[in-house]
Amino acid sequence: MPESDISKLQGKRTVVGQTPTTTRVGEAEHSAAYQREVLDKIRKGLATKVRILANHDSCPVCRAVEGAYDFDEVPELPLEGCSHPMGCRCYYAPVLDLFGP
Repeated sequence: MPESDISKLQGKRTVVGQTPTTTRVGEAEHSAAYQREVLDKIRKGLATKVRILANHDSCPVCRAVEGAYDFDEVPELPLEGCSHPMGCRCYYAPVLDLFGP
């Protein structure tokens, strides 16, 4: 199979020599910056903690960190070691346990 056909099957990845490389340059950096902004907004709001939520088809690394954290213990997103083909898709959500019905 020609290399260009393999690239189409792999989606976001291409093969250059023996090294797979991501075609979306800066995507991880953009995601990390966005997640830091979200976490800062949660910290400044009414939240008492922050929760990490993972998608239903997340990798084991993402599933392992899913849950509520104190602000000083929350892992940074995107998660290092995520093995999902689309990358880490976890996200922060506020825990508003002091406010509500």
